[in-house]
Amino acid sequence: MSNRIWLSLGLIGLIVTTSAFATDVGSKLDRQLCSVCHGAGGTTSSELFPQLAGQPAPYFIAQMKAFRDKSRSEENAKRFMWGISSRLTDDDIEQLAAFYEVQAPIHLGKISDQVKYAQGKEIFTNGHPEKGVPPCMACHGEKGEGKEATPRLGGQHEAYLKRQLKVFYGNERPAATTMHEVVKGLSENDIEAIAQYLQAQ
Repeated sequence: MSNRIWLSLGLIGLIVTTSAFATDVGSKLDRQLCSVCHGAGGTTSSELFPQLAGQPAPYFIAQMKAFRDKSRSEENAKRFMWGISSRLTDDDIEQLAAFYEVQAPIHLGKISDQVKYAQGKEIFTNGHPEKGVPPCMACHGEKGEGKEATPRLGGQHEAYLKRQLKVFYGNERPAATTMHEVVKGLSENDIEAIAQYLQAQ
């Protein structure tokens, strides 16, 4: 077997080993630190905390660093995440991000209000052009699955979604400049409808 083939096999083995190591470290941190609030593997039944399973790694990393440097400052960020994130290194955060990104999201939501669900779907799919609100799916994906620096919203708890959308009315999440503009065109009823739609995805 040529040296080139041996080298290729060696590189593949290194990648697989590194990936498995990242998953093991992330899994350990999940069990020891995060699962208390976010549930094992990033799936929680508590509406106080977000689902982390399936969250894109770049988004997760950015948010954890925002908690750590205290630039994300909504009430629950201060209560829960400032202290937790201060204990994590960049490598810890990256390991957790890699772990959660590959966890399969578990669907927990139900359609409890069909009218609001339909309204939310309309806004998510087509936006509010007359209010300057673009379709949410343009950034967040057809079912709110998210991608790269854009978060997964599909399957998040309704109460959590409503709370976070309202946070964008203020300045507690300064990095989310796009969302600060988007919510200007959303009424409270719009937010409730969007949350009802997304939690069922």
